[in-house]
Amino acid sequence: MACPDELPDFHDRQAAQVEWAALAPLVSHSPVMRVSRDGGKTYPHKWVRELNPDVLLPMPAAVHLHDKHGCGRLLVLDLDQSAGIVADDYTGLAHTLDSLGASWFADVSPSGGRHIYLPLAEAVPHTVLADAARRLATQHPSIDPSPHYSADTGCIRPPGSVWKHGGHQRLITDLKDAIATATIGNPNHVLEALINDIPAQPLPSAGATVDVDVSAYVPTGPHHLSPRLAAIARTGLYDTDRYSSPSEARQAVITGAVRAGLARLEVIRRIETGIWPGLAGMYRRYMPGRRKALNRDWVKATTWLTTQSHKSVQSGITSPKVTGGRLPTPSTHASLRRIERYLRHTESPATNSASLKRRFLLRALLVAAHQDGSLMVARGCRSLALASGIDHTKIPATLQALCAEESPLLRKVGEAHGRNAAVYELLPPSEASSDVSPWAKGLPVYGMRPAFRVLGLTAADVYESLELGGGSTGRGIARVTGRSPTTVLEALALLHSHGLVSSDTSGGNTVWSVTTPQVLADVAERLGAMAIVAALILRYRNERLIWWAWLTEQALRQQVEYISDEAMRPPLWLPDSSVA
Repeated sequence: MACPDELPDFHDRQAAQVEWAALAPLVSHSPVMRVSRDGGKTYPHKWVRELNPDVLLPMPAAVHLHDKHGCGRLLVLDLDQSAGIVADDYTGLAHTLDSLGASWFADVSPSGGRHIYLPLAEAVPHTVLADAARRLATQHPSIDPSPHYSADTGCIRPPGSVWKHGGHQRLITDLKDAIATATIGNPNHVLEALINDIPAQPLPSAGATVDVDVSAYVPTGPHHLSPRLAAIARTGLYDTDRYSSPSEARQAVITGAVRAGLARLEVIRRIETGIWPGLAGMYRRYMPGRRKALNRDWVKATTWLTTQSHKSVQSGITSPKVTGGRLPTPSTHASLRRIERYLRHTESPATNSASLKRRFLLRALLVAAHQDGSLMVARGCRSLALASGIDHTKIPATLQALCAEESPLLRKVGEAHGRNAAVYELLPPSEASSDVSPWAKGLPVYGMRPAFRVLGLTAADVYESLELGGGSTGRGIARVTGRSPTTVLEALALLHSHGLVSSDTSGGNTVWSVTTPQVLADVAERLGAMAIVAALILRYRNERLIWWAWLTEQALRQQVEYISDEAMRPPLWLPDSSVA
């Protein structure tokens, strides 16, 4: 399958649509795809959409190369113009594949970059595919092996997809042959023969996904892994300086799960439902006896933890469960619920940044009041930022605006001093206000839940309106939230692609409703939202320590100045020189 003398028409959308419809479902290992909102620069986990072969989106879209078990049956070699001479590498790879009798196909982008697709008859762990791509890259420098590195984020733009600067990715081999090749696949020994004479390359080490080292973070709640272990479970990538093999990394995750108090069935559920595809890929070689292998690792972890007692685990997992606060008195509980019901009836739609900050900061204050069992809330800006999803530098202005409202629900009753935060009091509305709403049914109030740190405040707003109001149509949600129908439908599509909402037809209208709370927790874990929260906790912890150190330094300085001033004064028993 040599490179054709003439390149295809990159702007023939009709032909691109045919290639997309035929090959996107065959290349993809997932029912969803990722879209780019920044012109093809990134394809974030947040922007997933249902993969529809009949619809070619007007924006760049990429399909997943690995399934929910962290495996794939397609080796994709991404030849990048910026890394080497694509034409030479393509010719060399084509010759090698043809000499092995392999069936393959390829496409090209308007920039000249190419993708070579080698389908396999049987799925293999993504680490096997990544190893093959790394080895081949040593002989063909234009190959970028990174699409196969991560079990959950590895993706590629298939034939027909929109290119970032206009035009489309176009097939350069016969369409019928490409369909047949993708459907049948090659015997797996072809992959082995392809890399047999190329030395193995070092494993890629897990790169930092946040701007703060979260390896030392220890969650304060039960049943949570450290962000580092959770990242291994999701992606299959690990720090090669810490763990010498995938087996050690896998055992670290299982040990962390046992230490965190996770049930064995809960770990199995996360492996088999695609929440932890990286860990699933590490158990691939034990199929169909994966559960037996997991049980062996579980026993090993339990035994080791028993011998270690309360010593720190190498993988940095969770601390024992910590509880705090006190139950509110009946009167406090009733006052807080009255505020919540009042908000439900009177709160204006959050149509801009300021109103969104007001909404989620109020919810954070209510959560804090429930935890403390008091209408008085003394939380620092960083604590409120964690609960509300608002930047901590914006908290003081938002608090001030809440206190300055015509009928305020908040007032400041104590100034901040030293280590102590300012104290605010939540003010229940008048007893004459309406008292009938979904809040009266006992639905809890939430701050910013971790998943929405990734999905965004608009998605959180739409989700909350469904959560409190029950099933509703897109237009109904638009009326409640004050957002345009287009914005609401886009948010619903985002929520639906992550399984957070479901739809049904009633009277010719599409009615949306939220799914179970467990799905929301699973999405947060799958998106790595807890790592974001962990990074913020560590950042705020360090900033707080710096602030406390500064306060201590100022107190010592004032003490020294006071002592110096006292030393400069004349003794009291000496006569005043002004008295003759």
